Amino acid sequence: MDKSPRRRRYLPRRPRVPRTHISEEDEDLLAELRCLFTRAVQLTTRTSSIKIWVPVVCSCVLTAYYLYTLHRKNVSLADVPQVATDAPKAVPDNVAKASVSASALPDAAAPDADAADAYLELRKQAAQARERQQFAEEARLWQEFMQRAPLPQQACPAIGKAYERAGEIDKSVEALKKCVSLDPQNVDISLAFAHALETKSDFPRAAELYRRCLSKDANNMDARTGLALIALKQNHLNEADAGARSVLHAMPSNTDALLIQGIVAWRQGKLDDAERIFLKGVGLDDQRSDFHAFLGRIAEAEQRPEQALQQYDKVLSLDPNNTDIAERRDHLQGAK
Repeated sequence: MDKSPRRRRYLPRRPRVPRTHISEEDEDLLAELRCLFTRAVQLTTRTSSIKIWVPVVCSCVLTAYYLYTLHRKNVSLADVPQVATDAPKAVPDNVAKASVSASALPDAAAPDADAADAYLELRKQAAQARERQQFAEEARLWQEFMQRAPLPQQACPAIGKAYERAGEIDKSVEALKKCVSLDPQNVDISLAFAHALETKSDFPRAAELYRRCLSKDANNMDARTGLALIALKQNHLNEADAGARSVLHAMPSNTDALLIQGIVAWRQGKLDDAERIFLKGVGLDDQRSDFHAFLGRIAEAEQRPEQALQQYDKVLSLDPNNTDIAERRDHLQGAK
């Protein structure tokens, strides 16, 4: 057998597998096996003795087995996450601050949750005050809500209506003016503001707001009715009647438009037409005191005191604070 020393530097070498997958010891062993396999091949080319084939076959088997186990080792290492063994580096200040703030999130979220509960409680208390007809208290609660809530427009238009029911029309106008500035595209808030201005007899500004609402929604019956009511208050009877008729054409059961139409007939001296219209209104909504009030006045004008008293009693059962009707009822009762 050839005893010449091994000359490893002349052996052909394949590209090395990255050392993160094969250690230096494995790499040297693989080189030895390759050397053994090459020597065996050289021996087979120099002699035909069968004894030479035994080590050749063994070396081939050993080399194949080692390469197989090495492949399995590489696959398993690829599946295992690499753990950094370097020394920990300094954490940047901004990352450290972010970590601290992230860990504090559960505690920081608690005040927001408490605040949300407080807003819900204010809304609940305002609704309860409205049910008790404590409108000044309701307005105060909505005012507090607007001062503290992140979305103060959620108190609109309820705050304006509460001030109006409490008889504080100036505060209603101011509150709704702020509401419109917070949410200028909200038609309901604009309508409430226009109504408050109308109640304060600021007809030009109210009409302008109603027209603005109609420009956004041409079929808005509240805006149409508002314009007809302004015309009625300004004693523009033909304009008011035309406006009411246009609303009733689209919505025959609109009691506000029926009331305007009935008042127009009343002022024009058409008592039979007015009575017919008001009776139609009572048929649609028996709880509206204004229909009963006009029916009572028509009965009183036509010398029907019993019917007038019945209508006035109905009005006062629905609206006990109506001093005008109370005086009319007392006058009729004294005249009997």
